[in-house]
Amino acid sequence: MMSVLLVLLPLVVASVLLFTRTVRSARVIAWIGALAAFVTASLLSGSASVQIPWIPGVGAYIAFDPGQAGGVLALIASLVMLPTVLWASLRVETDTGRFLAALFAMWGGLMGLFLARDLVLFYVFWEFTLLPSLVLLGGWGLAQRRQALLKYLLYAIAGSFAMLLTVAAIRPLAGAESYLFDDLLAATANLDGLTQTWLFAGFALAFAVKLPLFPLHHWLIDFHEQNHPSGAADVAGTLYKVGGFGLFAWALPLLPEGARQAAPLLLALGAFTATYGAVIAARQHHLKRLLAYASLSHMGLVAVGLFGLHLAGLSGAMYLLGAQMVTTGGMFLLSGMLHARRGSFDTGSYGGMAASAPALAAVTLLVLFASIGVPGLANFPGEFLALLGAFQASSAAGVLAVIAVIAAGVYGVNLYQRLYQGPEPTPVADLRPLEVVVLAPIVAATLWLGLAPAPQLRTFEADATVTITQLQQAGAPPAAPPVALGEVRR
Repeated sequence: MMSVLLVLLPLVVASVLLFTRTVRSARVIAWIGALAAFVTASLLSGSASVQIPWIPGVGAYIAFDPGQAGGVLALIASLVMLPTVLWASLRVETDTGRFLAALFAMWGGLMGLFLARDLVLFYVFWEFTLLPSLVLLGGWGLAQRRQALLKYLLYAIAGSFAMLLTVAAIRPLAGAESYLFDDLLAATANLDGLTQTWLFAGFALAFAVKLPLFPLHHWLIDFHEQNHPSGAADVAGTLYKVGGFGLFAWALPLLPEGARQAAPLLLALGAFTATYGAVIAARQHHLKRLLAYASLSHMGLVAVGLFGLHLAGLSGAMYLLGAQMVTTGGMFLLSGMLHARRGSFDTGSYGGMAASAPALAAVTLLVLFASIGVPGLANFPGEFLALLGAFQASSAAGVLAVIAVIAAGVYGVNLYQRLYQGPEPTPVADLRPLEVVVLAPIVAATLWLGLAPAPQLRTFEADATVTITQLQQAGAPPAAPPVALGEVRR
């Protein structure tokens, strides 16, 4: 029942925070709740799965399995949310309790989304997590938040409608006994290619909005630019870029023939998205817009790994998805710390801060290097394996994705120079004790994921192998056996 507790605990804390009257009480409740949720997430490994009948007439279950890829992502997301709650509790001064309640609601929704093994349950949590992100943007965003919210909502509604139709159709068309993953997996293999392609297209549209992929990415930039300056809401938004997980956990294994038909187009879109995001990021002078385009580039690389339809790429895509939660989330927290010092996100108002804030400069450099894929840090294993998978499918897509990695190095180095090198307008404070506490889990996770990827990759490989098996049965070219990925890791 540990997985049920992990889902319910943040939701209960969110409910309590809504009725908390003082800021001090809200902070204490949030700190205790965040620590308890993180400890629960750390105990997921090895805990039992849950399967309880929910809506018998529909064939839906309350089903959670912490032993799958979602269990790893749930732990990583919880690790990132822990410092985010602490930072938000002290940086958000207006309706602090309600802001924290929205963060915890997002936390609980993400846990349900990652752990669900029933498609209806997954869909419920997928839609539920939309609400806190809308509340955070609409309630605490900047001057143009209404326009950003409307754009985000329009894209989200389009994706949600496509997903609802697909979820409603897949079980009766396949003749599955229920919406449990195993029942759907056994039944969808009998669907003809055309039906699989249409169903996969519905999933792909819904997940591409939340990945996102070009040209369904326009909501992302304004979403981050207009969110609260602390960066806490942006971290929640970063964790909610879970379209790649939806494709990996549901669409690809359930609809392999549809995936095989759509893969060339989506692989090309992923490679273009990765390069487009990195190149545009290099031209940005607004820090949060730059980070938004950088995040878009990462999601393009996730898509490249997925749609190479290769074991290494599939595993690498999920690893990169988890790693960018840490690195992109960390960069948004750092953006909030920088804004607190300069009162602006315009990189032209910075410069030379390494002289007066060397510790802040060092942590920024570490997280930034991890974000652009420097070996030994969080993003590298996932990026490398995603590129390896892409080259197995298409040399052109692989080369385009490599260009994205090179462009990421350009914007990363240029950003550090603009922030910390050159003449300093006025000295700023170095890292404060609170900021050290906030950044410590980010730094630890950056090193953990960079230096010890094997345990996480084994879990991702196990799930990816199911997809590879389904693809082979559907007639796709055989992928390299798992031993090839193990050799790469060594």
